Amino acid sequence: MPERSTEEKKAVILVTGGLAQGKLDWALARSGYTMEQTSPDPASPAPILTGLEELVRGTLEKGGEPESLLPALLEKEYVLCREVGAGIVPIDPMERRWREETGRLCCKLAERAGGVVRLWCGIPQWLKGGEG
Repeated sequence: MPERSTEEKKAVILVTGGLAQGKLDWALARSGYTMEQTSPDPASPAPILTGLEELVRGTLEKGGEPESLLPALLEKEYVLCREVGAGIVPIDPMERRWREETGRLCCKLAERAGGVVRLWCGIPQWLKGGEG
């Protein structure tokens, strides 16, 4: 995959939504990228990061701070994150912290992102930037 120059670099688009709502399909169709250009690893050169919520979980389990992921996330073109904040609040303190930290990181990312879109039933709803 060719590296883009600084002037060509686009601001990241945060894509959120529930499980199986079409986030990945939408990002691939919009960008023209393929599955091979996606990765859950922020250190990967892939332009699409998948599974931010699981990356936050892994960071917490290793004793890290999720906010430390922000610089690498801002280098991506798309960051996909499943909505984890809805529903019943878990009794388990680690599960609560995971949900809270995922939400906080998404807020920080959304603040600096060029666009934020929520997918529901495969339909994109632009919350910031983009097409509406």
